[in-house]
Amino acid sequence: MELFFADDSTHNGVRDGMGKIISFGGVFVSPLALMPLEQKITDICQKNYGVPDGEEIKWSPKKKSWIYENLHGEKRTECYREILQSALDHGVKAIVICWDEGRTTLKGERAFNKALDFAFERISLHLEKQDTIGLMIADRPGGSHKQDEAFLAEFLERVNGGTVHVGPDRIALNILTTPSHLVKHLQLADLVTSITAAMVAGQDRYAGELFPLVKYMLISNHFGYIGGSGLKLFPDELWNLYHWVLGEDAYVKVSSAAGIILPKTGLPYAENSRKAK
Repeated sequence: MELFFADDSTHNGVRDGMGKIISFGGVFVSPLALMPLEQKITDICQKNYGVPDGEEIKWSPKKKSWIYENLHGEKRTECYREILQSALDHGVKAIVICWDEGRTTLKGERAFNKALDFAFERISLHLEKQDTIGLMIADRPGGSHKQDEAFLAEFLERVNGGTVHVGPDRIALNILTTPSHLVKHLQLADLVTSITAAMVAGQDRYAGELFPLVKYMLISNHFGYIGGSGLKLFPDELWNLYHWVLGEDAYVKVSSAAGIILPKTGLPYAENSRKAK
């Protein structure tokens, strides 16, 4: 069995023609690594950086939080670097889905639900490849109790019925939710998902230093490419971003064993340009 700790993130795209990036993703942790990884992250935070017990590790910490007020600049980067390295040392793998609202008519909640579908499919395929089953744990959705129930009810449909592309036999239960400040693995999922989404959005000023560690966690396909597997972008025509974000020279679709050389002229983001300020 593997456990998938999930989180969502949004970033304003700064690439030419890009809208808001909506992302959903997270990390696979084996049951044997659960306690050792949690203890290692706790030790890094408290012993190495003086982070108080109970303080939530977040890529974008809330104003007036201890991390926001006390862990600045390079010191925060180094703390997060140690956390990500500890995840690699404990065999953590990751999947992140990013949706570009600027190039599709689906926005907001509808876009987020499609990102959930893509995540469910890739999580299921990974578990099938490992010949195991999984549990999904997510941060409790913000909003009312009814909104929480609606989120769980909708996800249960995926668990019971699968999607168009994958069956329902790899996720053992409906997604479990819990406040992220209580679970270090969810806080790790926040770092991985947020850093990856920031890179896709073109916001690499801070994320760029840490993304190489995240990249090593992202699962790859049979041909060794992350694009379309560990990182899935939508709409599909965003293949060039696999080159600018991941440094990959091609996009290969395993189902057809066909691919294209990147970057490809005529597709969005053929050039790595930013919006004019």
